[in-house]
Amino acid sequence: MNDQYDSSYTSYQVNRGRIRKRVRQLYLEKAASWTRGATLDFGCGVGELLRRLPSGSMGLEYNQATVSHCHHEGLPVIWYDGFADDWALTALEPGRRFESMVISHVLEHLEEPLEVLLKLLRSGRARGIRRVLVIVPGRAGFRIDHTHRTFVDLGLLSTERIPTETGFRSIHAAYFPLNLRRVGDWFPHHELQMVFEHP
Repeated sequence: MNDQYDSSYTSYQVNRGRIRKRVRQLYLEKAASWTRGATLDFGCGVGELLRRLPSGSMGLEYNQATVSHCHHEGLPVIWYDGFADDWALTALEPGRRFESMVISHVLEHLEEPLEVLLKLLRSGRARGIRRVLVIVPGRAGFRIDHTHRTFVDLGLLSTERIPTETGFRSIHAAYFPLNLRRVGDWFPHHELQMVFEHP
């Protein structure tokens, strides 16, 4: 999987056009509004959202070229291989705690996204996390990236396995920027935002 995420993928994320960058700010601000307290940005990419998160936040990222970019930008990001770690978050310092976690545009890159999400929720809870924001693309967005593996929709994220096996329950589910699922069938920058909380 490593060969899919080289420096060219980092460049793709960094070198967006001026208009696209401005529009993307709306998405990032919306995502950041759902977090509270120190937040773990899982799969943080080039750190666009991480810059907007509360003090004490940090990122985990699989792409080593992207981690290097984040370090150059002064962002607190750690390289992390969840496959090797079975998603236990052991790369974090013992005792490091967070209030929120963001898993944005990550699950669609995986062969078994639900199983990974369940493990991350359990591992996150052990780190004090009580709120998790999951963001996935619509069908059009899923189709435009060759590194995407599994289409993740509201049905998958609404499975009873999540509250039963992790204690996290959905408190919010909406499409953005328009709260209509079918927009995502043709507009590639349409996404589903789902928030889970642990009591």
